[in-house]
Amino acid sequence: MNDKPESPVRLFTGIALNDSARGHVVGIVKRLSGELPGVRWVPEENLHVTLKFLGQCDPSIVDELSLMLREAARFLPLRLEIGCVGAFPSTGSARVLWVGAGDQEGRAREVYRALDKAAVKHGIAREKRRYTPHVTVGRSRKKPVSIPVEFVERFRDTVTLDVNHIVLFRSEPGSTDAEYTVVEKMPPLR
Repeated sequence: MNDKPESPVRLFTGIALNDSARGHVVGIVKRLSGELPGVRWVPEENLHVTLKFLGQCDPSIVDELSLMLREAARFLPLRLEIGCVGAFPSTGSARVLWVGAGDQEGRAREVYRALDKAAVKHGIAREKRRYTPHVTVGRSRKKPVSIPVEFVERFRDTVTLDVNHIVLFRSEPGSTDAEYTVVEKMPPLR
């Protein structure tokens, strides 16, 4: 019998991209990657709309996190417009590059708020920054990069993503990039 506790798992919540949205984002990344040196681009299979990062979690609370997803799923379905280019903390000093996920009805923000509030019950700190729905596509390697204004203007086309699930992902270090595994998909509550 092994009484050794399981190692913590790195978890986050997000929205999976359909083929159309993924193709649109990959097209933007291909165009950007040739013009922006000093950026480590996110692999295509890891692209998703970010919701709530949970961090290192005890595996024993995964079932409880499923309840958290269930609570947030009451705001589904929702619709996002995937497109445009932006960065955190700013386009002039970018550490994280992203493709936007326009949320005209504010429902993705409601999903996020429900997840953020429920995460506190599991000792996960609330986020201090305002939530901006996005797909992280790259990170600066060493120093921040500057995204020219014309890039922002060039990538205004969007595609619609109808969202019917929120996902609990597990992130594990890989040989070159993290590998994401779906732990659970939560559909809208009926």
